[in-house]
Amino acid sequence: MRILSFLTLFIFSFTLQANPAFEDKASALSSTKTEEEKAAEKVIDQLIVAYNEQDIKAFLALYADDVEFYMYPQQLMFTGKEDLIKRYGLMFKKMKCLNSKSLKRITHDSIVIDHESSEICTKDVGVIDKRSEFVTSYQIEKGKIKKVVFFR
Repeated sequence: MRILSFLTLFIFSFTLQANPAFEDKASALSSTKTEEEKAAEKVIDQLIVAYNEQDIKAFLALYADDVEFYMYPQQLMFTGKEDLIKRYGLMFKKMKCLNSKSLKRITHDSIVIDHESSEICTKDVGVIDKRSEFVTSYQIEKGKIKKVVFFR
């Protein structure tokens, strides 16, 4: 239910920003972040940088040891840093380039929901083989990513 509330907020935020009649309200909403929200966003910004640089050490440092990864709604994909290394470590070694960016972000307390785009090069650095967009929810606890939910 909590995720559904956040998705509703996410869609509402898009509506506000897409409609010029709500421009003042959208600006007011986006400028009132708490310290907890700013800290959570900083963790995800660092995550995107580490991902794009294919820096597995910096990437892993941002996750809790017992991190949980889910596919929406609650299909557990894997838990813990060992499985995280298996999935992302190999990808970081094999790919010629990774480029992810946040297209739209909603933050509520310690939860960051990003609409992200991703580009991957498998053979040559300058040749993008795959582009995708998705929504990811990150739950931050004590400065580390504790739970990740992918919406595909």
